[in-house]
Amino acid sequence: MADLESTLLLFPNRPKTPVSPVGTSQQPLVAEAELRVDIVKNLLEQIAGPDGFYPQDLRLKTTVYAAQELLDEMAVLYRRALGASAVHG
Repeated sequence: MADLESTLLLFPNRPKTPVSPVGTSQQPLVAEAELRVDIVKNLLEQIAGPDGFYPQDLRLKTTVYAAQELLDEMAVLYRRALGASAVHG
């Protein structure tokens, strides 16, 4: 039988990053959103990072880096929207 390489991605640990202060009713939502951002970032790193599944695939690495940048921008926009709604709401 041929040896098959595992392509199972590990489930990331919960990050220990603090949640930015916003209205108390929004804190659980912010924490959940931040957790999901960290999970997606971790999965992207597992796919194309130096110890990832495809570390030599330049096209995939470029795509993953672009996705990470978009994810960072999305998180910033989400925080700004929550901050603006807390000020105006």
